[in-house]
Amino acid sequence: MRDNTPPHHHDFDDGDDEILEEIELNGDPPLDDDDELEMEEVTLAELEARLGMLEHDDEPDEEEIRDQERIAAIKDEATVTFSTHTAPVFACSLHPKHSWAVTGSEDDRALVWDTNTGEVLFKITDHKDTVTEAHFSHDGTYLATGDMSGELLVFKVSEQQDERPIMTKVWEYAMFDMAWMFWHRGANVLIAGSDSGEVYVWRIPSGDCKILAGQASRCESGALTGDGKKLLTVYLNGAVKLWDLKTCQVLMEVNEQHPLGFGEITHAVVACDRESPLYLCAEGNGKMLFCTNNGPVNSIQSEHGIECVAFAPASSDLKLLACASLEGQISIWDYAKYSLRTSCEVPVPNDGVLCLKWLNDNTILVGTSQGNLHAFDARSGALKFKLTGHHYHLYDFVYKPEESLLLTVSEDTTAKIFKVPPLGD
Repeated sequence: MRDNTPPHHHDFDDGDDEILEEIELNGDPPLDDDDELEMEEVTLAELEARLGMLEHDDEPDEEEIRDQERIAAIKDEATVTFSTHTAPVFACSLHPKHSWAVTGSEDDRALVWDTNTGEVLFKITDHKDTVTEAHFSHDGTYLATGDMSGELLVFKVSEQQDERPIMTKVWEYAMFDMAWMFWHRGANVLIAGSDSGEVYVWRIPSGDCKILAGQASRCESGALTGDGKKLLTVYLNGAVKLWDLKTCQVLMEVNEQHPLGFGEITHAVVACDRESPLYLCAEGNGKMLFCTNNGPVNSIQSEHGIECVAFAPASSDLKLLACASLEGQISIWDYAKYSLRTSCEVPVPNDGVLCLKWLNDNTILVGTSQGNLHAFDARSGALKFKLTGHHYHLYDFVYKPEESLLLTVSEDTTAKIFKVPPLGD
């Protein structure tokens, strides 16, 4: 018997020789069969009321009413809405060649689907936890998915688009709880950071692995440098490291003893300039640390907290950096001068920013806690356009400039395809 197996009930012998004692309750004689019991008819609602079980909050409160009115007023501007997931959707990617999207959800599935029709093309059901990462490789040869528990899967994409199945699993790995994961920009190399601090670097499909030693602290964020040869990482103990991906050696480190260091932090993000060896680490309370290969060069304190950051594209004539907060503040910085250039105002009250990316040299797009998409001119801070359709948190988006196509994922359990208006210069 297993330890957690409940004991069996004893068998009772109802033999004829068993003596049963009749017990009279309250001294009252037993009722004759002909006696009638008076039974009061009670409805279920009356019974619940008597027992104090009737809920009195059936009516929505004022906040719920306002939220219902907000949702009812939303105009869905998406060209396609994908509603097959049954829980919030966190991850998304677009195939570079085919009209395919992949999305990962709290329903423990990653789904590949047609961006024109919403038809499901391939289901990944091997995960046992929330799928927080799903990415096609740079050339579309592979698809990688990862869940919060650290289960990573890689699928080879069929060479012919009309082949079925369109993908075949070629590699899997179980690491410690995963913090983040992405593909290298120019090679079939998969990189992932863990809750325990180690960073794994795999060559796919062989699975050859390098491990960048941890800090006994969660590796909160990682980013490739512009040359693709180094990796910038930040840890919740405040450490910042620049790694050589070939030798696995630390090229630059900022620890808590450094006068410009962070100390313990609760959230941090990193970004790398694509054109020069300039690296940024920003922590949740608004401190931004700028580094080069030789170490820190400056730090700036933003007037607002920081949830996400991004450098302008390498093709941009201006040296701009965008950062945004959960309170909805967006700042554009001239990092050549370490000075604030302008601010962008989210037009909806209490609409915090959850994700931010550059669409072209001068346009940033943010996704918000109320499901909105706002695009701004980074030179002036002016609002360029707004896209609506989601009801709640917009967790991530990816842009395909060749087709002006935007894929978004949300807390409302849907993914959507939008056509982005002309961006101008």
